[in-house]
Amino acid sequence: MALPKYDQIAADLRGSIVRGDLKPGDSLPSERELTERWSVSRATVVRALEVLRHEDLIETRQGTGSTVRERMALARTAGERYRTAVDTGHIYTAGEYADILSAEMVPAPDDVATALGVEPGDEVARRHRVTFEGETPTATSWSWFTADVAEAAPRLLLRERVREGTTRYVEMQTGRRPHTGRDWWTARLASADELGLLRLNGPEAVSEVRHVAYCAEGKPLAYEVGVSPAGRWSRTEEYEMN
Repeated sequence: MALPKYDQIAADLRGSIVRGDLKPGDSLPSERELTERWSVSRATVVRALEVLRHEDLIETRQGTGSTVRERMALARTAGERYRTAVDTGHIYTAGEYADILSAEMVPAPDDVATALGVEPGDEVARRHRVTFEGETPTATSWSWFTADVAEAAPRLLLRERVREGTTRYVEMQTGRRPHTGRDWWTARLASADELGLLRLNGPEAVSEVRHVAYCAEGKPLAYEVGVSPAGRWSRTEEYEMN
C-alpha cells in the first residue's frame, strides 16, 4: 500500500536531511516548488511540512519559508540507508562508519525464521555491527540473510565493511531488487550488552526497529534489527524502495 502523498513528500525531504543533502540552516524548496514537483495541492504540501516540524527537523518563519534546524541525533531506517547507497554508492554519510563485530552462519532464531520465511534452526547468515558518528556509537544492528543469499553474496560472511551496504550488495549479486520495506518500532530498556556497545550508563531506554526488505515477488530479501539510544526520532511506515 502506497503512503499518502503528504507522507511521501515528508519522507523524501526527511531523507535529504538525514543524508546531509540538506544541512542545518539550508532552505527547503518553497511550497510552490513542492506543489509543482509532486503535482499536489498546497494543502498537501503544508501537511507534509507540518509532519517535519512536529519531528523538530525544520522550522518555518513567515516570509522566509522553511529551513533545516540544527543537527539533532537522528535514527536512520534501513530504507534510508539503502537509498543513500543507491544515490551515492556508500551507505554511510560523512563522519559515519561501522565496526563489524561478527559475520557468520548461525541457526535461525524464531523471529529471524519468521521474517525470512525459513524454519527455526535453519542456517542463516548474520552480521553484527556498531555504527559510529565520529567517536560516538549511534546504533548497533544485526542483519540476517538466507543461506542461498549468503552463497550468492559471499562478502556477507567476511568481517569487513560492505561500503555500498549489505542490501545494495545483495541486490547487485542476486539481481533481486528491494521493492517494499516494512519497519516495526518499539522502545525498551537496553540489555547489558547493548549498554556496553552503545556506551550507555544503565538502565537506559533504547529504540529498536525491526526491518524486512521484500523483493518484487514479495519474498524477504533481508531482515535487520537495529538498536539506537533514546532521543532519536522514530517512525513506523511501509514504503516503496524502488
